[in-house]
Amino acid sequence: MMNPTSTGRALAPPLTLQERQSYSQRGLLLPLALFLGVAILYGVLELAVLAMPVWLAVPLSVLTGLAIAMLFVIGHDAAHNSFTRHRWLNRVIGRIAFLPSLHAFSLWDLSHNRNHHMFSNLRGLDHGWEPMSPADYRNSSPLRRALYRLYRSPGGVMLYYLPELWARRLVVPLPSIVGPTRPVYWFDSALVLIGLAAQIAGAIAIGGAFGHDPWVSVLTGVAIPFLIWNMAMSVAIFLHHTHPAIPWYADKVARDAGSPAIQGTVHLVFPMPFGLFTLNIMEHNAHHLASGVPLYRVRHFQAAIAARHNIVAWDFSLRAFRRVCRRCKLYDYDAGCWVTFDRAG
Repeated sequence: MMNPTSTGRALAPPLTLQERQSYSQRGLLLPLALFLGVAILYGVLELAVLAMPVWLAVPLSVLTGLAIAMLFVIGHDAAHNSFTRHRWLNRVIGRIAFLPSLHAFSLWDLSHNRNHHMFSNLRGLDHGWEPMSPADYRNSSPLRRALYRLYRSPGGVMLYYLPELWARRLVVPLPSIVGPTRPVYWFDSALVLIGLAAQIAGAIAIGGAFGHDPWVSVLTGVAIPFLIWNMAMSVAIFLHHTHPAIPWYADKVARDAGSPAIQGTVHLVFPMPFGLFTLNIMEHNAHHLASGVPLYRVRHFQAAIAARHNIVAWDFSLRAFRRVCRRCKLYDYDAGCWVTFDRAG
């Protein structure tokens, strides 16, 4: 379905505080088992990639990229302090889980927790997939307009995250981007760079033991999985807050007057087996309403929300994805609606 799920049905009573708190209970053994299981899956796939001939290594590299995405979702939960019941353990797990995706833990916390969650769908403060207005587009340089058009095409959606978010905000703390820097930013950046060096050295050593050239090992063991992960991430965050029924705001007062966690997010269901790789990250209304709910409880919380609110929900298909891309080009912040490039003149 492509529209809010308002069908005239009677909605259940609002969640009580006690009900909401019950969904936020964090475990220890279950998340640890999940983390170790995904980490082992990633390690096994990585070893298989480096041991196999190239014609098998490339498709396995794609699966390795999806395993990186699963580790990232775990790190994302840990950054919200919602994965396990111990804050210190969340910080350790988060930093480890972020190494294959080369994300500095504290920079992600700044960009995601302190900007995106606090100011989601707010122009100028929520930087991920912020739509241009027709005037913004007209006043941009030809290169910027060309990139913007590419990013919002069905094939170009997957290219956005790497240059626009990861490279600018999530590896090295650039003062022009993050403002005043902190020692922890540099610590996490150094950790990421050390992790990258270790990945490259390990790929060359293991691949060499199976007779592969160094460049082949780095390409299949490091570069392709990282690019696949970036593409998956780019598509996911595009779909989280982009839909003809999802509003964006130029004014914080107007945004806060509504219910951005419910009205500004999309619940998207991927078909199996792809749904397994998301680890419930697409249960996005629930996540924005209560980011402290762990990924292993968020599906039940999402169901409770859907019973009480009219939400934007749809089952993923390429046809529906193309429809979203076609209709969501620019945003008219005055009229409060998505428009196509024709509106820019």
